[in-house]
Amino acid sequence: MKHLLLPILAALTMNARAGLEEGISAYNKGDYDTARKEFTAAADAKDPMGMHLLASLYYQGHGVEKDLVRAVALFEAAAAKGYRASQANLGLMYQKGDGVKKDITKAISYYAAAGKQGDLQSAFNLGQIYRKGDGVEKDPAKAAAYYKFAAERGDLTAMNEYGLLFAQGEGVGVDYVEAYGWISLTAKAGNEQAAKNLAQLKQILGGKLGQADKRAAEIEAGIKRQLAKDAEKATSPPKAK
Repeated sequence: MKHLLLPILAALTMNARAGLEEGISAYNKGDYDTARKEFTAAADAKDPMGMHLLASLYYQGHGVEKDLVRAVALFEAAAAKGYRASQANLGLMYQKGDGVKKDITKAISYYAAAGKQGDLQSAFNLGQIYRKGDGVEKDPAKAAAYYKFAAERGDLTAMNEYGLLFAQGEGVGVDYVEAYGWISLTAKAGNEQAAKNLAQLKQILGGKLGQADKRAAEIEAGIKRQLAKDAEKATSPPKAK
């Protein structure tokens, strides 16, 4: 009898996912009533994505009366099932005191959970918390580690901040070549502040500019390798024990 439940549960999950696609399509068209019905059905089936999307409706007040208490409860239910986006949202909500009492310990816990699953914004936010000492003791070394994690995976804002740490000697040793390497990639993407930072570094580097350009190319290649490695890891089947 126990084993007979498995295909039934699988069918419920497949139906929930089909409904979610319909709900997302309806939401994008501004049909919030249909979106609510589909997201509710998926949430009732304990689908974490359904819980997350329904929570988002209550958070924004789209198709329902805005209800932050219910939104938080749904986000937390989805987060408990390991849903990364809900973990990231809760991290931000607890950090800012948005709909909940501000609690930096909970914020860090949710950000860390999302970061472990590859949420780069959460990793960056952790870097900001430890760099600025937002509710915790400042820890430049921890900030550098979190920035590095996000920067190595292509997060442009993290690249700029990580580079600045090398320029300022916060949590890492002063290294203008390394600073240039990271910041140049953000500037290359069109970030104006990074471009200003890069201009200052060029003046500091002087004759080492060629070395810095070489380092930038190495970093860019390393990011591509890391992203390919992460993609392969995400798609690889689990190893048999």
